[in-house]
Amino acid sequence: MKMQIPLLSRYFSWLHNDAPEGPVEVYPEVNDFFESSVPGIRVIGDLTGLPLLKFAVESGYKVAREIERKRETSERSEKSDDSAYEVLIVGAGPAGISAGIEFKKLNYNFVILESNDLFHTIRSYPKGKPIFAEPEDLKNDSEIKILNGSKESLLEDLQSSFKKWNLPLEIGARVTRIRKEVSGFSVLCEDGRTFLAKEVILAIGKSGDAKNLQVPGEELPKVYHRLIDPKDFEKEDVLVVGGGDSAVEAAVAISDYANSTRLSYRGKELVRPKSENREKLESLIRNGKIEFLNESEVVEIKEKEVRLRNTGSKKRNTEFRTVVNSNVLVQIGSNAPIDFLKKIGLRIQNQKRFWDWIGFLEMILFANVVYFGKASFYGSALYSSIALGSLIVFLALGIPFGVHLFNKRKELFSDSWNTFKNFYIFSATAYFFTVYVGGKYYDFLFLGKQPGFHYTLLYSLTILTFGLRRIKSRPTKYIKRQTWTLILIQVFPLFLLPEIVLPFLGKNDLLGDPSGFILTQVFPYGAYWNAYGLILAWPLNMGIFYNTGITTFWLLYGITQTFVMIPYLVYRFGKGAYCGWICSCGGLAETLGDETRTRMPHGKLANRLENSGQWILLFATVITLLKMSEIFLSHWFPFTHVLGGIGDGGKKVYDVVVDLLLAGVAGVGAYFFLSGRVWCRFFCPLSALMHIYARFSRFRIFSEKKKCISCNICTKVCHQGIDVMSYANKGIPMDNVQCVRCSACVVNCPTKVLSFGELG
Repeated sequence: MKMQIPLLSRYFSWLHNDAPEGPVEVYPEVNDFFESSVPGIRVIGDLTGLPLLKFAVESGYKVAREIERKRETSERSEKSDDSAYEVLIVGAGPAGISAGIEFKKLNYNFVILESNDLFHTIRSYPKGKPIFAEPEDLKNDSEIKILNGSKESLLEDLQSSFKKWNLPLEIGARVTRIRKEVSGFSVLCEDGRTFLAKEVILAIGKSGDAKNLQVPGEELPKVYHRLIDPKDFEKEDVLVVGGGDSAVEAAVAISDYANSTRLSYRGKELVRPKSENREKLESLIRNGKIEFLNESEVVEIKEKEVRLRNTGSKKRNTEFRTVVNSNVLVQIGSNAPIDFLKKIGLRIQNQKRFWDWIGFLEMILFANVVYFGKASFYGSALYSSIALGSLIVFLALGIPFGVHLFNKRKELFSDSWNTFKNFYIFSATAYFFTVYVGGKYYDFLFLGKQPGFHYTLLYSLTILTFGLRRIKSRPTKYIKRQTWTLILIQVFPLFLLPEIVLPFLGKNDLLGDPSGFILTQVFPYGAYWNAYGLILAWPLNMGIFYNTGITTFWLLYGITQTFVMIPYLVYRFGKGAYCGWICSCGGLAETLGDETRTRMPHGKLANRLENSGQWILLFATVITLLKMSEIFLSHWFPFTHVLGGIGDGGKKVYDVVVDLLLAGVAGVGAYFFLSGRVWCRFFCPLSALMHIYARFSRFRIFSEKKKCISCNICTKVCHQGIDVMSYANKGIPMDNVQCVRCSACVVNCPTKVLSFGELG
């Protein structure tokens, strides 16, 4: 056992390939029109997750035009309430002022509230801070133009725009609460003032909540979280903590005045700063003006010194260093004002509430009914009992959950798409319950078909419906081709062929002679379900090999498919060539699950759970080999019947635990809770097999490091929980075995940093 543990550890380490495990920053949930989970409250600027001035001012322009478009067909024609503003903007930064200019042009009755002073965040930038107008190819429609320059030139341009339009602004109005009213919202301020408005736009940014080191001594007056003027640190011994642009810019600026300047970063090398900033820093390090303390972490701050730990040492608990210090500047980023957003009722990304858990339980119960109900038609009393019990609890919980959904109807049916989507899901649920209960308990087979037919029908219809939605919302050539491929494979070889075409041909004797190749080798004894094996490979489809009646055709086809065709596809195009373009599980995830992709867990724990698929693959391999030894060797070695019996026992466990509980119940039940790729990422044995193949693949996602703005969007939209941003920061090709080529990171990258490619 002592020999095996290091071997397993090395294997999983090799498979994981030192993949980064960074977390995902959370923001309020916002749709494509900047509307939050509370209809009427919109979010723009930094709080959308795009930390660039160009995007901020453009979001202000777009939100105003979207509100005008919406009003043109509804409320704009009605007589307005003179006591309420049509729009209230919270925050007088670039995004808020950009929106205000558009509303002024549209002749709206509006007001802007600001808790500090005009452009407070920009004023708080360090003196002389360089401003980069990125991305360079983004053309702004906003009246505010962002140009390359400095803090001072940017402020001058912003103030000029504000004065030109003479916008209504209330300074010192710190908003503490936003309350829903019958005809809009009441906005309460700290000083007691109340404003009424039909629409509210939050443009408050996130720079006000600086992240803390959370170490002893951080409360000392020598510790700062914001740099105003580098000259304030003249003749001081300064330690700057951080590894981004802000930290590097601060260290560079302070080095002109400080007695000594040190930059502490927990990583081995700086990967996030822009190339211009990194070159300046490297020059100052070479000249002895700045000391770069890489792989260091602050553990304690004292009056005249700072204690650091070496993060790169294997003996990290014993290797420390103390540096003389009079000032510490912490530049490790800031947090979104999550508490305030929760207080006013906005849903936060990946936030789980009580009714979310109830909805998750309802989905699990529904999946129980679907999968155990379908399986119970083959004679299992236990499966039937589980399905019936789940149905009873589902209906019992459905009453209070239904009341909750009714109370949230404005959110559920806030627009035409949400209305259609939720109506479809409710209708599909009712449809399957009807055919299942009718067939199981009342001998009523709708259309003369078993529930399995209706399940496959709904599966195909869902991929078609939500696939068309995906194409419409993300109309890139890649997504169009990928989605249509997924739709056609699901509809034809995985539904029409086994459920309609082959039964029709067989019934009319159109499949050839009963003793011919098709009816003896491909579909023996009318086993039309074998058609699934043409697409779904072992061990995802265990029936390929785990089959007492396996024919020569399926033995050779299965071996070629699993161990020749798929490895070649993965070698050339990555694991996603199958998972993202062919597999029906991936097809449902990329269509129905497209809108919930940001809910996939990230981090170390989730990455460790990925190893589950390897254990399932091992179990599937063992029981398959046991069964095949009985099938092919029993003539010479009778004892292989015993091995086959052990395999049969294992197969029963596999059917319940893997096929029903993990693939069916957990996979479908988690769709709207943990994203649609829970089964694919953590448990699918075929996916686990392709992880091994993918370690030798030529497929990569390449990045242009200089264009990366570290917005974290690529990581957030990854269905497989990959920390894509860490690869982009370093400018190294992404070789993570989990990638399914969905293109979400490529499509959603605001600066077009990422692209598909192959190693030479």
